[in-house]
Amino acid sequence: MVTLNALEKKFGNQHILRNITHTFKTGSKTVVLGSNGSGKSTLIKIISGAVEASNNPPEYNFNKPVAANEAGKYCSMAAPYMALNPMFTLTETLSFHEKMCGFAKTALISEWVEKAGLSKHQSKRIQTYSSGMLQRVRLLMAIASDRSLLLLDEPTSNLDADGVQFYKHLIEHFTLDKTVIVASNYVEREYAFCESELILEKHY
Repeated sequence: MVTLNALEKKFGNQHILRNITHTFKTGSKTVVLGSNGSGKSTLIKIISGAVEASNNPPEYNFNKPVAANEAGKYCSMAAPYMALNPMFTLTETLSFHEKMCGFAKTALISEWVEKAGLSKHQSKRIQTYSSGMLQRVRLLMAIASDRSLLLLDEPTSNLDADGVQFYKHLIEHFTLDKTVIVASNYVEREYAFCESELILEKHY
């Protein structure tokens, strides 16, 4: 469970997020909606532990209370701005991720690489991948991870129709017991499976 209680984030004197209050219950599926500049990505980064809140940080309970600076050990995240090591091959990227984060026990990664349409590219360096291929890799690592909290920021960015189907298959297969938070700019295909929403408004 993740609880936000009047969370705030400022950059200088500018409020990006103000008085954000919401409870993401364990196993819930929630979409964070808002226009460009409403702070969706900032909120996702704060929940991931990558960015600190200015006031009232998130409270976490993963069968035990967890400090905000430890949240990264319990969550996985995919976003189009997340960098992958350009010198690694796909095989090396997935192997490194498995050692550091782990994959779900039911995840037969070779099969999912094939479903992603990346089997022929496993030995190529990530720097040769298109933006759509990179996003499929990010989604595979995040959604199939052995982590209880899944954070997705505009997950279908750069995906073609086949990529969107791949995303939907990952969601159907791996998120039954996960707490999922999706940030979206009102792109319904990204969050059709969510049952609750948090709407953000601009504060500047």
